[in-house]
Amino acid sequence: GCGKSTLLQLITRAWDPSSGSISIDGVTLDTWRESALRSSIAVVSQRVDVFNGALRHNLSMAKPNASDDELISVIEKVGLSALLEGPGLDTWLGDGGRQLSGGERRRLGIARALLRDAPILLLDEPTEGLDVKTEQQILALLLEHAKGKTVLFITHRLVGLTEMDKVCLMDEGRI
Repeated sequence: GCGKSTLLQLITRAWDPSSGSISIDGVTLDTWRESALRSSIAVVSQRVDVFNGALRHNLSMAKPNASDDELISVIEKVGLSALLEGPGLDTWLGDGGRQLSGGERRRLGIARALLRDAPILLLDEPTEGLDVKTEQQILALLLEHAKGKTVLFITHRLVGLTEMDKVCLMDEGRI
């Protein structure tokens, strides 16, 4: 309700601001080519879309030329090794990922962001719905991955904030 998710929509140019401007590295977003902006950003949104298809296809959308070894490695990093049992990367996830729990869908979204390896990482409640142990593992993984990157970590929780360079509070759409 305070505008955190709206901020992500503006940064990714899903929406353009009705007033003011947003800049990345001193360059206003409206002057970026959309393709350049999109290739510079990896997003983990609150709602992770899972497509009616195999695990391989749901991951390779983030990095089409990823090898099976890369896909398996990222699955293991986010704690989804159980999905590799049986058909492995050809495991069918079902429409909307109905075979997956909310936490598994969240970790699938994180796996996509890790594969994408963009210089800007936008995380909207990335550990929501995870148990405490998994949340700590995922936060450690994200912090390691984020070294040398620009990260916007949007959360209403206080977990992991001590690791951030700067913490801002949003209230009623204002920072």
